[in-house]
Amino acid sequence: MIKPLTSLRFIFALMVFGAHCYVIDPHFSHFLYKEGFVGVSFFFILSGFIIAYNYQRKFQQTAVTKREFWVARFARIYPLHIVTLVLSLLTGGYLLAINWDTILKFCSQLFLVHPFVPQTDYFFSFNSPSWSLGCEQLFYLLFPFLALWLSNTRKLFWVLITVGILTAWGMYFTPEEQIRAYWYVNPLTRLPDFLVGMLLFRLYDKSNQSWSVRRATWFEIGAIILFTVFYYFGSAGMLPKVYRYSVYYWLPVSVILYVFAINKGRISRFLSNKYLVIGGDISYAMYLLHLFILELYKNLGWNYPWQVVIPVLLLITIGLSLLSFYYFEKPMNRYIKNHLK
Repeated sequence: MIKPLTSLRFIFALMVFGAHCYVIDPHFSHFLYKEGFVGVSFFFILSGFIIAYNYQRKFQQTAVTKREFWVARFARIYPLHIVTLVLSLLTGGYLLAINWDTILKFCSQLFLVHPFVPQTDYFFSFNSPSWSLGCEQLFYLLFPFLALWLSNTRKLFWVLITVGILTAWGMYFTPEEQIRAYWYVNPLTRLPDFLVGMLLFRLYDKSNQSWSVRRATWFEIGAIILFTVFYYFGSAGMLPKVYRYSVYYWLPVSVILYVFAINKGRISRFLSNKYLVIGGDISYAMYLLHLFILELYKNLGWNYPWQVVIPVLLLITIGLSLLSFYYFEKPMNRYIKNHLK
């Protein structure tokens, strides 16, 4: 475990939470909050980095089988996904109007293929954040093959450059009303984010990482400034949103991950705090649960000041995520691995 990267998961999960708080109060419709969707790009790139960090050599050395890898990933994402899917079925009014279309949407969500369907009422139906799990599922299915096929760093680099050019070209010609379906939620077009993470691991793995504390700290400060500049100009709408969904943030997110993966500076030391690391551990549950909590408050019709409501809802989200992680996700992870290994 690289502790600073785990803690960064918590920070970017908070950004996603803030991006969705507009359902509670129009204050959060400000572009600085809504740009928090960059958290999704962060998680996809981080996923490519961490999966390569943990499994790249194992696949090259045949120290792990595809089945073992896929079981481990299934055990990680599916238990809570199924629980939140059932919760959305019970609380989202779907039982009041069951028809063939509802059944198809439920099944597509169950098997995490709904983000392939370019219709908002499909990829955002039931528990809408689960669309990103459909992307992760594709990444996990492909990784054992990508780890071998793209084992050469130079080859991976040129594949990514080619894909990046084609992606930017495709984005340019996509009508505004279709960009979310084809470039934000589609697993095939989010695969390059994962490849960026894989390439980043190769660069990290080849670096000597012999930075002093002072040098590392300055690089960490620089990485934060770089990301902040990209974030501000992106959120201000100085570049079309379609590019900000992925390619625009490849550089600043990669720099953040690389610098903090070195784990030598004073900010890394702060991010290694056990409480922030725990926050990173529960970020998956926060991601899947936070909209339930926000929507529940909205449906209650209460109208308390957001300065009071948002902190309370965030604390509730964190509390439920802690319970989920320690008393459901971890036990289910062990159970599934033991029975499917």
